[in-house]
Amino acid sequence: MDKIYLIIIGLLVIYIIYLHMQIVKTNVLIESTISRMTGIEKKWKIDELIGFVEEIKNQNYTSSFFQEKLYEEETLNFIFENVTSTKTYIHYTKEEKNARNIIAMGFKYADSFYKTALPITNDKLDFIIKHNTRRYFGDWLMLISISNSIIDEFSSKMKDAGIKDYALENILTETNTTRDENGDLVYLLPNKFIKGSVNHRTGEIIVNPDFVPNYTSPQFQANISKYRK
Repeated sequence: MDKIYLIIIGLLVIYIIYLHMQIVKTNVLIESTISRMTGIEKKWKIDELIGFVEEIKNQNYTSSFFQEKLYEEETLNFIFENVTSTKTYIHYTKEEKNARNIIAMGFKYADSFYKTALPITNDKLDFIIKHNTRRYFGDWLMLISISNSIIDEFSSKMKDAGIKDYALENILTETNTTRDENGDLVYLLPNKFIKGSVNHRTGEIIVNPDFVPNYTSPQFQANISKYRK
């Protein structure tokens, strides 16, 4: 009889945890919806807005959390492996070919690196919240990691050079900037800073064999000289 009671209590605990996760997911969606509707994402493109609408329409609160493979031990270990020694960011893309192209060629961004790249730390709850507000952008989560030593070195050099109008990531590029159809400057962060990619639905991991988080280049110093006040 005691075993039956223990089984019932165990099932109730699991059900309570399940209900709590659904409440958390609902709150996250509401928060992200409100922030978007109040204009935080003013620069979204049409396909991004369509993706957001589709995510709301297709949201499955009863199974999506448990179906995702992102929270498995192997996947989380890969994501958080370097976060204490690097500045790590996540970016989402829809197709595997896009993920592989970023790994091979580097991360291209227009205007601001932080428009689509979100910083993560060793705080897994913070990561889950950020993931749930961005996962509809695509199944493939890109990991961008830059060594703290590189961050410190070039931040110091930028300060000494009086550079205030450019972000650090703009300095850590090796190609000439171009302009997109909107007239925004386009930068390319080297693929050495791309750790790899994770499919958050299937758990598949693509590792970048060229990943070197403390990578440096003579062009970085040339950029300091170029933008020096």
